[in-house]
Amino acid sequence: MHMIYKRIIILGGSGSGKSTLANRISLYTGYPIYHLDNILLNSDWSQKEKSEWLNICRKKFLSKDTGVVDGNYSSVLNERIDWADLIIFINVSTRRQLFSIFKRSLMVNLGLEKRHGMEKGRKDTVDFKFFKWVLNWNRSHKKKMFSILESIKDKEVIVTNSPRNLNIEKLLNEKV
Repeated sequence: MHMIYKRIIILGGSGSGKSTLANRISLYTGYPIYHLDNILLNSDWSQKEKSEWLNICRKKFLSKDTGVVDGNYSSVLNERIDWADLIIFINVSTRRQLFSIFKRSLMVNLGLEKRHGMEKGRKDTVDFKFFKWVLNWNRSHKKKMFSILESIKDKEVIVTNSPRNLNIEKLLNEKV
């Protein structure tokens, strides 16, 4: 099967469904999946040294011909956009993000569900700092993200409010 897109990045707020969509695309295509949380954060959720992020991304996936990358991390966004041939932005409400985050955390911590994109042994946590980050993301970061996406002229950009309903086969095998 010939795929139109080989290098895909998925953007959106926390709890929007980035990792789940990345997993679906990776399963369909066989492309390697790169979860930026696993690449750029330590096992305790603290950030690795920001000055090393670009080098880490270069080693992990920016030098590869195929891949699915989920995560925002604006300090390495331009390089990922340059690398990608398809950019998907998941645009959901803050309420939906919070519901998804709390549901995911509960299900993962009870052992009823596996979190896509989370390293083994990492505990899924929701603290006040993270809660505040999610509350403010749509107000501040989403506007910046849309501004960046609107400036992209030479890549396919898709905005969806329902990643579950994206038809992966159609998306990857037909020009949108």
